[in-house]
Amino acid sequence: MISTYRQLCPVVFGVGAVNLLAEKVKEHGGTKALCIYDSGVKAAGISDRIVRALSDAGIAVITFDEVLPDAPDSIVDRAGKLGQDEKVDIVIGVGGGSTLDTAKAASVLVENPLPVRQYYIGKGVRFKTTKPLILIPTTSGTGSEVSLMAVIHDEETHIKDTVLRAADLAIVDPELTITVPKAVTAVTGFDALSHAVEAYTTNCTNPKADILTLEVMRLVAGNLEKACEDGRDLEARTNLSLASNLAGMAFNDAFLHFGHAIAHELGSVFHIPHGAVCALTIPEVIRFSSDVAPERTYKMAGALGAAVPVGATSVEAGELAAAHVRRLMKKLGIKSLSEQGISPEDAMNCAEGAIAHNPFVSCALKPVDAAVLRVLIRQVYENYR
Repeated sequence: MISTYRQLCPVVFGVGAVNLLAEKVKEHGGTKALCIYDSGVKAAGISDRIVRALSDAGIAVITFDEVLPDAPDSIVDRAGKLGQDEKVDIVIGVGGGSTLDTAKAASVLVENPLPVRQYYIGKGVRFKTTKPLILIPTTSGTGSEVSLMAVIHDEETHIKDTVLRAADLAIVDPELTITVPKAVTAVTGFDALSHAVEAYTTNCTNPKADILTLEVMRLVAGNLEKACEDGRDLEARTNLSLASNLAGMAFNDAFLHFGHAIAHELGSVFHIPHGAVCALTIPEVIRFSSDVAPERTYKMAGALGAAVPVGATSVEAGELAAAHVRRLMKKLGIKSLSEQGISPEDAMNCAEGAIAHNPFVSCALKPVDAAVLRVLIRQVYENYR
């Protein structure tokens, strides 16, 4: 089989990497930056540190600190309009997945007409992107800094849609993640794990993605609990930052499938944090393909640290790996759908929308239509209480 794989942008990785930001902005010709972040980044003092470093280097900075969860299109439009009005020549996103997605989409608007919804995939409106974009994650989960997609919540349709915009540079500094609370560390870590598990079980994997996804599983399985127990464990934080980054590279090539279709739809309907829904789907994603991808199932179980006896079938290995993930979810406080007050019927009724709004569900190793997805959502509900 012939495969195509790539990396969208260079990555500067390591503790202290953010100290190179001003130098990198100048390398990209930036003289006036739009710096986009949210209230959490501001409260942690990260934005002040970055703005000060840029200002000290003689780079003018315009700040936008109104980012909201799930990157609403109205917020993207406001950020983009600010960049237009101020005539910035570079955009910098600092924060979690919603911030990075907001920055990606807003960077399109800095040099193209508003609103952002006209640039969703499938709309057919062309746009230019000549002004550089630098992304700096402060959580270890989305991998958005190295993926092509900016996921935007359209407030008119209540659908998560997508703008395609890659960064020109990613700066991944694990030290920026040490102030992330335990609950957020947990859900973002499971988000990275879901990227790896789904990208390893698609019908368009490639050798690079296979290597990366298995390593991501090992890194998350070996470090997520440590980081949740001690947020200042820099080794664990570094391993999770690397896992998130590698998972972003992997799924950008190999894509995702029904786990994220469920997560996008349930997240939009019930306003659940993305990583929290992704966590719930991981065991069912593992189980789903265990009969048609035996070798992959054994390898996933091994990477996750699940004990699988010699002679176990791939279906049995999948069940053991799924149970192993569920135990970690319980340890780290991931709430079930029932604990969040959602009925099984209401959850299952999201199946049709998940299929309609997420065409990448076709990347699953077995066909998934609305009827199949209703069963899978029921399993998500019943198998984790």
